[in-house]
Amino acid sequence: MQVIGRSAGRSATAAAAYRSGEEVRDERTGKVHDYTGKSDIYGSEILLPEGAPERLGDRGVLWNEVERVEKRKDAQLSREVMVALPAELTHEQKLELTREYVQGEFVEQGMIADIGYHDFDSHNPHAHIMLTMRGVDEDGFGKKRREWNKRQALERQRKAWEEYANRALERAGLETRIDHRTLKEQGVEREPQIHLGAKVLEMEARGVQTRVGDESRRISKVNRAIERKQKRCEEVQADIAAEKSQTETYLWPEITFTEELERELKQAVSIPAAELFSDSASQRLPQPSVPDVDTEVVRQFGELLAERREETALENLPEASELVAEIEKVAKKTGELSATADGVFETMARLLGKSDELQRLADEKQRQSQQDKGRSPALPNKQKKQSVQRQEQSKQRQRKRIKERDRGMEL
Repeated sequence: MQVIGRSAGRSATAAAAYRSGEEVRDERTGKVHDYTGKSDIYGSEILLPEGAPERLGDRGVLWNEVERVEKRKDAQLSREVMVALPAELTHEQKLELTREYVQGEFVEQGMIADIGYHDFDSHNPHAHIMLTMRGVDEDGFGKKRREWNKRQALERQRKAWEEYANRALERAGLETRIDHRTLKEQGVEREPQIHLGAKVLEMEARGVQTRVGDESRRISKVNRAIERKQKRCEEVQADIAAEKSQTETYLWPEITFTEELERELKQAVSIPAAELFSDSASQRLPQPSVPDVDTEVVRQFGELLAERREETALENLPEASELVAEIEKVAKKTGELSATADGVFETMARLLGKSDELQRLADEKQRQSQQDKGRSPALPNKQKKQSVQRQEQSKQRQRKRIKERDRGMEL
């Protein structure tokens, strides 16, 4: 909604000529406003309230009289309401919707409405509704109706347009609906677009870049990015919902018998035992169908049993802390045994070393005694052989001690 006033250098006659695509002469200024060449006009009409003079149904007469009544140089001449018409409706349905809304919300309140229908063959069909601001009767215009300009009235009119438009869409069998609330009030994460206007659209079509056009393109880019983000969030939420809705694995396949099988079992006749294995009896016996078993479910059941056995075995094992304590005890005992073995081997080596030293001293003493007696210092062959054997035995005992010590260390 906007107010057309002289303070902005505007006139009601010029606005009416532009919106209707007609020629209107302003009697106050003598200027002629000719918009007959405007191409986006689908049609126009004037709706009068009850009691208004018929002469005001003429566009030139109506708005020239408005200009005469308003004396102030900054006077408010008209209110204009612009509505975006649902593009899904046919042209006749668009006209019917606009007339119903204007008649119910404005004309019945005492306003005269001048409607201009624009861009019906484009993606942006809309209607301009110029409204008078004074009460009117058979004598003409009266006093200004200030309550028509209140914000509460505008909010009521916006809400009413939503209701009228949605009823028209429902009558047309369409699921599309509109909402008069702002995007923020609706909880929609999208930046609202701006109105470009006919002049901006014309300049942009000629390749002239405008500030308003740049802002519109920026908003479109932002909204596309928001739409991609929302789409990705919806895909993630759908994946999460699908994972939650997956059917749980059955522990045992459900086996059912068909109604046909139940009927066959009820109709089965008793057969004597003597005839039970005869060919004729086997032919009379009903052949029940074998119920189908889902092998995949059986396989899953077997896997579950195996996992449960492993869990049970693990539960029965001792705690890890107990195992560590036992291992530490064994290691400590092994260390003590190893130390004891090292002590024993060292003592044995020391004693054997002393024995070898005593033997060497005895041999040396015997050689010295023989030399003193004038005998040959060389030992007899038998004594040499015994000495060599003792040395070899001493070496073997030493090697054995080393092997036993090494074996003890390994343990």
